[in-house]
Amino acid sequence: MYISARKHGVLMRLIETLAADHADGGELRLAIGRSLLDLLDADYYSSYVWNPQRHAFERGVALNMSDGHVEKYEAYFQYRHSPAARLWARRGVSPVSEVIARRDLMRTEIYNDFLRPEGHYYGINLYAFDGKHSIGDVRIWRKNGRPDFDSADAQLLGLIERGFTRAMKRAEGRPLPFHLSPREASVAELAAMGCSDKEIARRLGVAFSTVRTHLNNAFAKLGSRNRTELAAILRGASAPRAGPVNPDNSRLS
Repeated sequence: MYISARKHGVLMRLIETLAADHADGGELRLAIGRSLLDLLDADYYSSYVWNPQRHAFERGVALNMSDGHVEKYEAYFQYRHSPAARLWARRGVSPVSEVIARRDLMRTEIYNDFLRPEGHYYGINLYAFDGKHSIGDVRIWRKNGRPDFDSADAQLLGLIERGFTRAMKRAEGRPLPFHLSPREASVAELAAMGCSDKEIARRLGVAFSTVRTHLNNAFAKLGSRNRTELAAILRGASAPRAGPVNPDNSRLS
């Protein structure tokens, strides 16, 4: 796919942010928000984590929203998804118009009392999964008068899906594939994306020799001999994309 020089720069900045260490998932999700809006020429950003024990989205962060937006969603509107949108949370990237027809969305309470007052018109979502549970999401919207998100936008957002999933695992303290350390995972991810050792060292703020050490450790743990095999193994470690699913394999209420 063609990516303009500007968007390529934004994408590289996102990859760098995802590869960095973050105090927790909330800091990570907030850190990538502005770049995602820039990458997709969008206006509004929010992100939540699914709590399978409470069967609820929580720990929301948002950009360009009114005060109380996250609180209103967590306290009430997340429970008001219509029956037509019970499969709202789909693994991977989905424009909202693929999940629910716009004419149906415009009849819902969540649209008329929550989304429309904020200026939300067209949306696109990314739900990252760790096994059967959503580990985190990003929800991006454009205002009225802008075009709907299309397949090119979905493909562009999909470029960060694996990186976002792994970054959330590190930030949330979840097990990483093949027992890689957080830094080994960061180095391996960047190497698999085609970054040179010098570029990885610059992006992560570490010495060139440190990059080589972490990369050699990743090669040994994954049983790979080169970057091509490394990328293939990391791709294989990602959960396969399935059909529409809910954050905990149960229906939204």
